[in-house]
Amino acid sequence: MAEKTSKPQSVPVNVDVLADHYQKTFEVAYDTWKERNKIFVYLVLVASVGLMLLLRVPTANDLLVDAIAKFLNITDPIRKADLKSGFPFDILLSAILVVMFYLMQRLYSTNLSVMRNYLYLGALEQDIKPHLGLPSGSIAFTREGGFYWSSRTKMQSVSKYYYVAVLFIILIPYIGIKLFNDFNPFNWVFLVDGIVSALTISYWWEYMRSSLRMDVPKMEEEKVEK
Repeated sequence: MAEKTSKPQSVPVNVDVLADHYQKTFEVAYDTWKERNKIFVYLVLVASVGLMLLLRVPTANDLLVDAIAKFLNITDPIRKADLKSGFPFDILLSAILVVMFYLMQRLYSTNLSVMRNYLYLGALEQDIKPHLGLPSGSIAFTREGGFYWSSRTKMQSVSKYYYVAVLFIILIPYIGIKLFNDFNPFNWVFLVDGIVSALTISYWWEYMRSSLRMDVPKMEEEKVEK
């Protein structure tokens, strides 16, 4: 005779453990949110400084060289003049492009983590509420779920488009002008800049896609193949 398979026993839910897990997840999400915002500001500043140097704004170039001379404790006027005339701005601009790539990658990664964590918090609230015996329509444990989305303003809804547009505005001019100035198929600087630029744009593209796809009350359930 075939053995009878025992039914899986339900495991009692510890609400305190779930609530503590929820709070710790929220703290992680909040810390990541602050990090993402800082990275966005850093990216804007780096791109702005790079664009000023790329356009050969005299004041920007002089201030940069003066800062480097002060850092290296160079006081001789002749050495300062030599530094200004022979400073490798092209290499510096390529280095700025690499920094922009790194910041764009970090921005994409942290933004993805923020959105994923808040989606998870909204779903976790749905798991916790039934075990608290809350009445139907209660706003308790809906901070990142139903309560947030019911009070979300139109400006909040379109803010993701503004961030995407701002990133496009600061990235594309710098990348376009840099590659135009470097253009030479046999120039290794152009080849390296082209690769870094393509990677930077790819992360911007994924940042845009993930922002539009995951800025929702909950993700659609994925179909699981049998």
